[in-house]
Amino acid sequence: MIRRLLVTVLLLVGAGSVVGPVSPALAGGGPIDYADCVLTVDPSTFEAGAIVTVVGTGFQPSFETTIEFGSDLVGTVTTDATGAFTTEITIPADAPPGPNTITAVCDVEVNLVTTSVIVSSNSVTTTTLGGDRLPRTGSEVEPLVIVAAVALVAGVAFVLVAMRRRRSVA
Repeated sequence: MIRRLLVTVLLLVGAGSVVGPVSPALAGGGPIDYADCVLTVDPSTFEAGAIVTVVGTGFQPSFETTIEFGSDLVGTVTTDATGAFTTEITIPADAPPGPNTITAVCDVEVNLVTTSVIVSSNSVTTTTLGGDRLPRTGSEVEPLVIVAAVALVAGVAFVLVAMRRRRSVA
């Protein structure tokens, strides 16, 4: 009877190692998410109408992204194989004074990253925000799968022990 228990446990453990961990796509995580992309502007101080360098990292590789100043499209660029790009854009000469944003699309899931800028008659100061995207919620599924497998093995072991006791009593 102990041999059966050991064989059952080994079969369950072996099946778990063949199946392997649950991939994020199977667990509902979907395709790779580039929501943590980063957008920076150089120089950090400039006047309306100036040409500035925009650097992006963490974007989807080989992806054509758009860059907007406020609601105006000011450029498009294709990221390299690592998901990075460097491009120059022209700040509109009629950019309204006060807070404005420079936004880029990170991936096909339309995750956005935004850099806040403040336009004055003399200069613009930039600060990087976390981006206009939803926070990641939920939990990892792999620990739950492991707990479920251990519970299954324990349940099988209890059933086998109970069956053995019934046979020895009879």
